[in-house]
Amino acid sequence: MLDFYRVGRVPIHLVSVNSVRDTVVNTLSEDRKGYICISNMRTVALAQKDDAYFRVMEHSLLNTPDGTPLVWCGKLWGLRQVERVAGPDVFVSLLKTSLSQFFLGDTEEVLSRLTERVQQEYGTKVAGMFSPPFAPIETYDLQEIADRIRLSGAQLVWLSLRAPKQDILASLLLPLLPDGVVCIGVGAAFRVEIGDLKMERGVWQRIGLGGLRMIRNSSFRKEFKWYVSHTFILIKFMGQILFRRLTGVKHNHGIQR
Repeated sequence: MLDFYRVGRVPIHLVSVNSVRDTVVNTLSEDRKGYICISNMRTVALAQKDDAYFRVMEHSLLNTPDGTPLVWCGKLWGLRQVERVAGPDVFVSLLKTSLSQFFLGDTEEVLSRLTERVQQEYGTKVAGMFSPPFAPIETYDLQEIADRIRLSGAQLVWLSLRAPKQDILASLLLPLLPDGVVCIGVGAAFRVEIGDLKMERGVWQRIGLGGLRMIRNSSFRKEFKWYVSHTFILIKFMGQILFRRLTGVKHNHGIQR
C-alpha cells in the first residue's frame, strides 16, 4: 500500500502520475475494483465536517494531491517526495493504455468531441459514454448507469461531475459494478483535453491559485470568496501539522474527530 499523510483527518497519498497509473493497472489485473479521488482543498475541507464524504475519501483506493496547498501540507510534514498529481495528467496517462474506458458526465457534445479526440490522439479504446442529467445524485437511476457501464465492458470509468459529486457517485456505483472496474473523478479534465479549458501550470499554480485562474464566467466572485475563506482553513491545517510534528505524531497517524 502507498504511504499517505493526513491533512486534518483526511488521508492524502504520496503518489506520482506513474504510481497512480500503476495502481489502476494492478487493481484491474487482480480483478479488484475501487475508486480514486482527485483531491484539493475544497474536498479536504468538506470532509472535515461531512462524515459521509469523509467515509468516501477514507475508503478510496487513493486520494491524490491535486491542489498545490495539499502539496504544501505534505512538505510541512517533512515529506520531500510529495508532488502535485493533477486530474488532467492522470487522465492522459491512462488514456494511453490499452484499457477499455467509459466517459460519464458533462454534455453529450463534450463527450462526442472528447471521444473523437482521444481515439485519434492516443488510440484510446472508448467502450461507452453517458451524459447524466444536471440534477442531484438522489434523482439518478444508479442501477441503469451501472448497467450501461457493465454492458459496455469498460474497465476504467471517468467521472466529470466536479467534486464532491463525482466522488460520491463513484462510491455509490461501485457496489453495483462487477470486479475489475476502477472509477476516477477528474473534474474539468474532459474540457481541458478538448481545449475548452487550459490547466494553469505557471506562477498562479505554484502559489495555489491555479483553479481561480481557470474561471472565466460569472462565478468568479463566488470562487474568489471561496479561496479567501479556505486560506484560513489552510492556515489551520498547517498549524495542526506543525503541532503534531512537535508532539511526535506521525504523518499517517489516524486522526480522531
